[in-house]
Amino acid sequence: MLSIRPAKNLQGDVDLPPSPDLFLLATVAALARHRAARIIPVPDAPIIDKWVTALSGCATITCAHNERLVSPATADAAPRRVRFPSIDLPYRDLVVFTLLGMGTTIEFESITEKRCGFWREQARRLGYALHVEPGSSSTRLSIADAPTAAPLDPAVDETDVQPLLGLLLGSSGNRSFTVENVLVSPLRALAPIFGYGIEVKNAIPRERDEMARRLHRLQRKIRPADPGQQFTVTADFTGGDTPSTEPLTVTLPGDELAAALFIAANCLFPKSSFIINNALLENWATPVVAFIRKMGCKVSLQQTGHSSFGPVGMLHLQTTNGLSGRKMDCMPAVQYFPFLPAMTVIAAFAEGETVFRALSDLRLDRPDGIEQIESCIRLLGARHGGMPDGIVLKGGRDFDGFDLNAPLPAPCAAAFAIAGLRCIGITKINDEHLRRRLPKFEETLNAVCEYRN
Repeated sequence: MLSIRPAKNLQGDVDLPPSPDLFLLATVAALARHRAARIIPVPDAPIIDKWVTALSGCATITCAHNERLVSPATADAAPRRVRFPSIDLPYRDLVVFTLLGMGTTIEFESITEKRCGFWREQARRLGYALHVEPGSSSTRLSIADAPTAAPLDPAVDETDVQPLLGLLLGSSGNRSFTVENVLVSPLRALAPIFGYGIEVKNAIPRERDEMARRLHRLQRKIRPADPGQQFTVTADFTGGDTPSTEPLTVTLPGDELAAALFIAANCLFPKSSFIINNALLENWATPVVAFIRKMGCKVSLQQTGHSSFGPVGMLHLQTTNGLSGRKMDCMPAVQYFPFLPAMTVIAAFAEGETVFRALSDLRLDRPDGIEQIESCIRLLGARHGGMPDGIVLKGGRDFDGFDLNAPLPAPCAAAFAIAGLRCIGITKINDEHLRRRLPKFEETLNAVCEYRN
């Protein structure tokens, strides 16, 4: 159990460890490309061994200091089967559909019929047939080698973007499609490393006349149902195997989950002088930054380097008089879920009411993702209400220490450990999964927290 004492301040800075989640994604991308990859730096976390074991039948992954060399197995030698204990995977839809697009059979020891049905319907909309084979100890998922039919509609729903990119990457395909929002995906920066291309263009030509632009903005206010923007995405993953035997180098940025957690801690102690280093500055990795900006917090970003997934740099939260609750549409939910516990903790200590919506995807799994977070909020003592697709939360103060005895996913355990820093008494958290994901979490907290006597 992790014991959290009340703190009165944060001080200094924190250097984020490399991201274990993006290690998994980079490894899967190397398998899809049939190209050896040297991934650096790799965090010293037990969860890395979990991913290496799961993918051992598809690649030889060797360790040397702080790097891993991924050597994909040849197509005829690979068993084309991967087994995961559950669907609790980072960048889940992108990883799962990339493996399926490669012709790999995925076995899940724990998966609900609702999730299987949802994925089957997604694949059908994208022109593929997903086969589900329930078994006594696991459920097997596989997909046809080629699309069963080309979709007639080039437009893609927001929730289908990552599965479609995964299918195209795994099957070495290409396609152009339209979306109503700018493409937000870790694959956009990673694709060129492997010789692929993802191009995004505004599908609606920009009006040159200033008066016409003002009229268009006025019409959008009158008719908000009109999205007002549209983008054409061209994803080209063709090219087949690469004859070169030289491994590509993939550099990992700082852990995006850890960044969200320490941003939440900084929000709970707004007058602290605290800096987060090695943070990934891409939008898809920093939904918490967009969230707290809406709540009234000023965030300073400074780029200091670059990784294979985008720019990295420093994050600094400027002093604020307090955050105000806001409404948040979390689309797609699978992208927000790792960061949602940290956002929930921020909202629990903010002024007013915060609403998280569009989370119906989390209802498909067991345990229910929304109920899991609500159970933590309940133990914290914050006022909240349930919604079919979200959470309503009323901010408060002076919460007592609490105990989370059940094993929780690392994002939940870590986020509510952060909440314990602002509670009056001692908070105890079951850190079974947290230690596998962030083994030095407690050590880092002790280094930056000034505790109360």
